[in-house]
Amino acid sequence: MRSLIIPLTILGLPLAEIAGFVMVGRAVGVAATLLLVLLSAVAGVALLRIQGFGVLRRVQESARKGIDPGLDVVGGALVFIAAILLIIPGFISDAVGILLFLPPIRRGLARFLQSRMTILTTGTDFFYTSGARSDQPSGRVIDLESDEFSRDDDDENESAPPSNRLPD
Repeated sequence: MRSLIIPLTILGLPLAEIAGFVMVGRAVGVAATLLLVLLSAVAGVALLRIQGFGVLRRVQESARKGIDPGLDVVGGALVFIAAILLIIPGFISDAVGILLFLPPIRRGLARFLQSRMTILTTGTDFFYTSGARSDQPSGRVIDLESDEFSRDDDDENESAPPSNRLPD
């Protein structure tokens, strides 16, 4: 049964959108229907810009404080999906997009999705030294190109890690 959900959605959604166009077109007219589609696309772009920058600020603030920004990253992805749904012509996709733009619904969906996935965060290009951001790591760093060092593997002691040898 699960394997039929995606194909039926892919086939059924365009048919439902067309039916929505016909019903709205009959109720308000063709010109008003086209204007509604155009306005929803403009609203999608505007909301993406406004809320997208807000999400980006929250992610940066979380990273700056050292807090895991995973929930904000998932929320940002949902904002992007909501904007795409508003930009795509169709009243059903617009309704789903508007629902995703509502912060309580987006947070709830983000928490649900985050509980079902693993989000890995990696290091950044900057370093924190005593609470302040620095572009240089604390301690001594030797920056070498690939042709400036060689690796010797000890065949005698296989449990020991390989040693790096600097050129003479």
